[in-house]
Amino acid sequence: MNHPRVTLKQVAAAAGVHVSTAWRALKNDTYVEPAKRARIRAKAKELGYAPDPMLTALSHYRRKQHPPSYQSTFAWVNTFKNRKDYDEALHIRAYLEGARDFAATMGFRLEEFWLAEPGMTARRAREVLTTRNIRGLVFAPQPDPNSKVTLDLEGFACVSIGYSLTQPRLHVISNHQHSTTLMSLRELAALGHERIGMVSATDTLRRTEHNFESPYCFFQGIQDEAHRVPLFAINGRDEPANVNKHREAFLEWFRRHRPTAIISTVSEVRGWLDAAGFGVPSEVSVATLSRIHDAGWTGIDQQERQIGARAVELLISLFQSGERGAPGTPIRLLVEGRWITGDSTRKLGPPAMELLKRLG
Repeated sequence: MNHPRVTLKQVAAAAGVHVSTAWRALKNDTYVEPAKRARIRAKAKELGYAPDPMLTALSHYRRKQHPPSYQSTFAWVNTFKNRKDYDEALHIRAYLEGARDFAATMGFRLEEFWLAEPGMTARRAREVLTTRNIRGLVFAPQPDPNSKVTLDLEGFACVSIGYSLTQPRLHVISNHQHSTTLMSLRELAALGHERIGMVSATDTLRRTEHNFESPYCFFQGIQDEAHRVPLFAINGRDEPANVNKHREAFLEWFRRHRPTAIISTVSEVRGWLDAAGFGVPSEVSVATLSRIHDAGWTGIDQQERQIGARAVELLISLFQSGERGAPGTPIRLLVEGRWITGDSTRKLGPPAMELLKRLG
């Protein structure tokens, strides 16, 4: 026999609450106090309540057709001590733009919150966030690898962009950096390159949990010995004041190993080669792992705006499901980059088919 579906209205009546309260409780929304939430959820289970999939689909359709009403405000947390360094970080601004745009389509507001503002302490920050009824936090990439945040996250839904925040360990949204390097190697091999080098800074490699260079190490292992080129790693931060001290060492590495192509996270490489008489791309191809920093180059569009959007999408899911604080089991959500052909590479010859086979 077919039994009538238990409705949300019936659950609300049985629990003695308004329909909107029952709806929030069944989403595990912390707007409803824990004891009442547990009672409503228990009553729904007792009655055999299950959401109507057709009504859920209709609700989703209606949300797409009409701008959603205001839901809540989240904070975009910046921990840079120097505000100027943060403002000049092109990738972080792109993350923020994508995050804000997606939040708006879902009825959420995203406000910037400077955790390192003069006079701000972890205790004061928590008071300010709580007073403003902000219960969702997106942590922007940190200024340094292996960074720690002492803010008490109890009661906040939290996600982090990138791996540089290591304590506490949160859910992470990032470019698929392993795939980014592997894709670059394959694309260069398809252009006929076999002697491929890589240049990066050690801070960059550490803040990405070594995902950038691990495919390159694998690549060297499957190469014929005559084509192997060691990684050129600049010690420290990828910023001009530090990087430019390594110009001569880089050129010595280049002259010794003579790669026909280089994948790089260091923007200065192209200028060094051109100034030394090694034309790009006439004598050596250069591919960037981050086109937002090297506009016009061939290389990877990491899709920073998509990463920002997916960060907020995950945060909304956590917020609505009632998950708060540092998770017991963090998840990693990876966004694929896109290879874009620019002006810094050239076709060297037919595809290196044997190498492409080894690269899988």
